[in-house]
Amino acid sequence: MRRKKFLKRLSWCVIVCFVVSIIAVSTMMLVNASSNFNKTGFPIVKNKVTLTILVNNYSADMPKDYNEYNQFKRLEKLTNVHIKWIMPGSQFAEKKSLMLASGDLPDIIFGCTDFELAKYGGMGVFKPLEKLIDQYTTNLKNIFKKHPATKALVTAPDGHIYTTPRVNEGPWMYREGMGVGVINVKWLKDLGLKMPTNIDEFEKVMIAFKTKDPNKNGKADEIPITAIGDPMTMHGLGYLMDSFGISARWYFADVRNGKVVFLGTLPEYKEAIKWLSKLWKEGLIDKEWFTQDYAKKASKLNAQPYIVGYADLWDINDDFSTKTAHEYYDYMPPLKGPNGRKPVMYHAAYPGYDRWGAVITRACKMPEVAIRYIDTMYDEKMSVELIEGEFGVRLKKSPEGWYYIPDPPAGMNQQQWRCKVSPAHSVPWAVFEDPGYTKILRLTYTDQKVNFMKKYVAPYADPDPWPPVFYSADEADKMNQIQTNLINYANRKAAEWIMKGTIDKEWNAYIKELNKMKLQEWLKINQAAYERFMKNLKAFSSGK
Repeated sequence: MRRKKFLKRLSWCVIVCFVVSIIAVSTMMLVNASSNFNKTGFPIVKNKVTLTILVNNYSADMPKDYNEYNQFKRLEKLTNVHIKWIMPGSQFAEKKSLMLASGDLPDIIFGCTDFELAKYGGMGVFKPLEKLIDQYTTNLKNIFKKHPATKALVTAPDGHIYTTPRVNEGPWMYREGMGVGVINVKWLKDLGLKMPTNIDEFEKVMIAFKTKDPNKNGKADEIPITAIGDPMTMHGLGYLMDSFGISARWYFADVRNGKVVFLGTLPEYKEAIKWLSKLWKEGLIDKEWFTQDYAKKASKLNAQPYIVGYADLWDINDDFSTKTAHEYYDYMPPLKGPNGRKPVMYHAAYPGYDRWGAVITRACKMPEVAIRYIDTMYDEKMSVELIEGEFGVRLKKSPEGWYYIPDPPAGMNQQQWRCKVSPAHSVPWAVFEDPGYTKILRLTYTDQKVNFMKKYVAPYADPDPWPPVFYSADEADKMNQIQTNLINYANRKAAEWIMKGTIDKEWNAYIKELNKMKLQEWLKINQAAYERFMKNLKAFSSGK
């Protein structure tokens, strides 16, 4: 009996000693970790530590290990933080989903979706960053102060910040996600025509392009207007729809006097589709509009002799590969709409802003080290080097003091070269128009488009453009169920109406069907998200 009591007491003593030792070791580790960390200055840690980061290495031209990039070699030397990169390539989305679902997490993830941020942030999988940013960062705090929209952008509906922002605010991003109208000015000159200023003049010019053999090859091979995809997309004919006051964007959301609208229900949208149907009936629009892909469209744009009169493009430099393209094509100023109505031109509320920065997961044992490492990537010059390449390597200095990007090495295009020397779109950065793209790096080949937009498009800009709202997990789940169906249906009917001319007959039934597909709930969700974003923006702009 005494022996049993002795053994029982001994067991308790062993357990107590074990617990005490665990606490002591843990305390020592915390003390050591704390003493190893520098809250300010560099290096971030006295003795080197390792963090794991999941990254979307989307290009085959990127190295097998990001530590081969000179930018990250320099960051490791500066910070004393070594990065173990997890690089699944084309399997990035699947790898990320598996990690989030299983709980087998890296310290940091670059590139989470809005839905992932709302869902896993609320579940505690991602650490709230607002206190870490306030206590340990310099660059991010300055960005939030100078550009309050960045803070509104990343503030989740629950009030926490789970991700850092990304900003690529180049002036060419003014119509982010939408194209600019390009017209064959050589044909205009050869046919003795003037640049059209309204939709009626445009129609007459397109008729001349179709009937008067402007490419002078004796064949009726001219395509007055070509396009791909749905009407309200970058390579559709959204630029022309803007002339009707649509301010076209693929997701159909806009704001009118503080109220969210679905563009596909507006009278001016109906007007635009009817006009496009008229052009279609006259044979002015490419009959392959709704069936061809980008490659087919590109082959038509670059055919010799030229056969295309007008198209919506991102940039003449990007969409044409022919050396004579600039002799033949130029950007077309916005057209006035019916009865001389002024156009309403789409422009991005915050061009180049997104939430695909960095999240710190609950697996990270050194969140203060992680946030300081992430913050170094937001240095103005480091951000430029991360997105475009190193100064003195891909970025060459001009006599005026700013940098530019020369032609790529032989056998390589610009994007291949870019990915070989920088992680480009796969990592966090923030490059603003000023000073990033004015005083530090100038992409001079975009000047023609930028100058055109400033002179001709900006005066007709949508006064209340749709901002990058942030849905809650519940809102995002509902939007995923509703929005795709709404947009697919609206686009399918638009294509039918353009080809068949039946919009007047079917319009009321179309509106009823949209309502059956939960249009009113779509409006309610977007109204709440819009008001929440604007409230945050107002608060952060006032310094709160």
